[in-house]
Amino acid sequence: MAVKERTQQLRIVAEILLIHLPEYLAKDQPLAHDLLSVAGQALNTIYEDAEASSKSWDKRAYHVRADELRREWDWALGAANFALGLALRPDPLTDAHLAKLKVLIRPEMERPTRKQIADPTRFRGAAQALAKQLSQKRKPLRE
Repeated sequence: MAVKERTQQLRIVAEILLIHLPEYLAKDQPLAHDLLSVAGQALNTIYEDAEASSKSWDKRAYHVRADELRREWDWALGAANFALGLALRPDPLTDAHLAKLKVLIRPEMERPTRKQIADPTRFRGAAQALAKQLSQKRKPLRE
């Protein structure tokens, strides 16, 4: 993934947070959780890609460039963890949760001019799928 794809993922996150989540927050909490899990996964993808790119810069001995890239995207992991934690929480989401997530991402996040997600209801069930995926990754301490 290049800078273009990271920026596109960030635009999708901005659209979810600024357009779709405020719309569904009051009337459909399960869908709001699903949308938040999609945003969290996108932020996690952004972080993993930036880390992979910086590792490739390190292999070429461009350590300054790698460190700059890590500093540029270091916020993404914390924001992803917060978003995924909110998505998996059974409590209802509030405007305060979204405001904190927006601050974790970027205060200057702008509302997209053109929507990329035509039908946000197609993400219904994303939080449950994420919870199932995470429960399968966990291994028991003893067998």
